[in-house]
Amino acid sequence: MNQALLLSHKTILITRPFGREKHLRHLIEQAGGNILHYPVFSIQPPPALQIEHLLHLRDQLHSFTMAIFISPTAVEQSQIYFPVLPEHFFIVSIGSKTTKALEQHDLQVDFEAPEHNSESLLQSTEFQMPAMQGQRILIFRGTGGRDLLADTLARRGAQIRYVETYLRAIPPLPPLTEQQVKTLDAITISSNEGLDNLVTLMDDPTLLIDLPLIVPSTRAVTLARQHGFRNIIAAENATDEAMLTALIDYFSSAQD
Repeated sequence: MNQALLLSHKTILITRPFGREKHLRHLIEQAGGNILHYPVFSIQPPPALQIEHLLHLRDQLHSFTMAIFISPTAVEQSQIYFPVLPEHFFIVSIGSKTTKALEQHDLQVDFEAPEHNSESLLQSTEFQMPAMQGQRILIFRGTGGRDLLADTLARRGAQIRYVETYLRAIPPLPPLTEQQVKTLDAITISSNEGLDNLVTLMDDPTLLIDLPLIVPSTRAVTLARQHGFRNIIAAENATDEAMLTALIDYFSSAQD
């Protein structure tokens, strides 16, 4: 089948933040699809006191040995407060998009999590005991989020400090209308938080539960089931390419 026709006449909901939807939009439109963009979270600067702590940390960077970046947003927002990192840092990325963001800022990645998630990083030989013993690690991320990575590395002997350079907030969007929902053929979600936010923003989340829902992980499948979704498709990971592949595979199989 012609690549340009694979998503022909399909309208896909993209829930990535403003500016983060462009590449996925391009991929879907190249495959013949249409887009409704509904950004379920926005990126905000941290509180003033937190910024003060970040600026104080700048003078202490030399005492750390490793920097782990959770996402492309963590990379970009870190540049506001830490435009230069010590050359001795061992730099780690969670996923290929994070690696690309680091390289765009001339930061050489020493290790990339093999499966775009913290779990795969923690399973890697380089992050077991005794290699972690005595490591002083900075984890660059947004405020909040899972503690799995930090807690596990701490149990393996590392000293951990979060560097939270931004806040994720629910934007003041009106809920999707019933008419908008009727135009949709599928929904793409890039994180568990995004799924929670989508449900929160809806006046009536049950309007969405029969739509095919593309999620980035088996963990997200579990959450989607808890929210009542009935047609859940797990992409290989949260990258735009994996989302596109999951969409195409789903609609191709539906036509068979």
